[in-house]
Amino acid sequence: MVLTILSFVLVMGIVVFVHELGHLIAAKRNGIVVEEFGLGYPPRLVKLFERGGTVYTLNAIPFGGFARMRGEDDPTEPGSLAAASYWGRFITLIAGAGMNFVLAIVLFSIVALIQGVPDEAKPGAIINALAPGSPAELAGMQVNDRIVAAGGQPIVSLTDLQIYTTEHLGTPIEYTVIRPGVDGAADRTVDIMVTPRVDPPPNEGALGVQIGVATRPTRVWEAAWAGVRQLGSIIYSTFAIPATLIREGRPIGDAGFMGPVGIAATTGEFVRYGLRTDSLQPILYFIAAISAALGLTNLLPLPALDGGRLLFLAIEVVRRRRIEPAREGMVHLVGFGLLLLLVGMLTVREIGSLINGTFPSLGLP
Repeated sequence: MVLTILSFVLVMGIVVFVHELGHLIAAKRNGIVVEEFGLGYPPRLVKLFERGGTVYTLNAIPFGGFARMRGEDDPTEPGSLAAASYWGRFITLIAGAGMNFVLAIVLFSIVALIQGVPDEAKPGAIINALAPGSPAELAGMQVNDRIVAAGGQPIVSLTDLQIYTTEHLGTPIEYTVIRPGVDGAADRTVDIMVTPRVDPPPNEGALGVQIGVATRPTRVWEAAWAGVRQLGSIIYSTFAIPATLIREGRPIGDAGFMGPVGIAATTGEFVRYGLRTDSLQPILYFIAAISAALGLTNLLPLPALDGGRLLFLAIEVVRRRRIEPAREGMVHLVGFGLLLLLVGMLTVREIGSLINGTFPSLGLP
């Protein structure tokens, strides 16, 4: 529990701090006065220093930070956010999410550098681990075997293996594997008969194997492009999954949206898995995914979020006339209250799931 709480505070602290840092940099570049930039949330512990009209503070609640800009809803105040140009406000509002996306790309790229990229010269699925007593282990498959065919059909990707195996549950299948040679010996090809389980134990597949792909060292530009592609995949999935549920007439809740408790529990799982495997990759990947999710969430056109303010800005540009600041401020205030209510409902539901033992696990080994 302590590790979960500390992990949650650290991970969310990083992504929130980066978000607010984006607002700070963009605001200063556009002549907007940032009255205070705080590390953590109030109450204030100590004033660190003052520079360029901004007071930098250290606060008691160790969770991210904040950038308090002058006059967010008062266009009559010089140097305020509301008094800035259209372009200045747009850049400042979008900069927080932009910095989250940059952080996600950087971390995804680091993961790609660490683990390498798929080696096209070695297609197939690598067996990384075998569950004790599983069909694959009993049949004689070994760690580091590379599955290249199933039932005589070539296996090029993980998806090929998963699809073929799923279509032949309960049926004996001849898998062709390439087994690495020992002590300088050449690799050899081995055919192994395995019957995939129809009803495997929890967190085990039909074969009882953990699979991956053969990798090679990553060039820097390949890692950077992999980071961009991974961010794009997360953005696509964020919108594609709810759209699919709506088309199929299923509840949006099936998309797996999480509140603070769910995020904390998931953070703890990833950190514990990383510590058990002595690997930074799952932790870095999770921080990147959370950063991308925070950036996307803040761009949603909902009151009180950056996206809601961007929506009002777009309306202002189209109408060529500003919406009354007091009215806009009231909309954001009501929206903030509704968001807090939603978060509260998610929190209560997730606490109930934890108490009842029905909270979904990631199934990490």
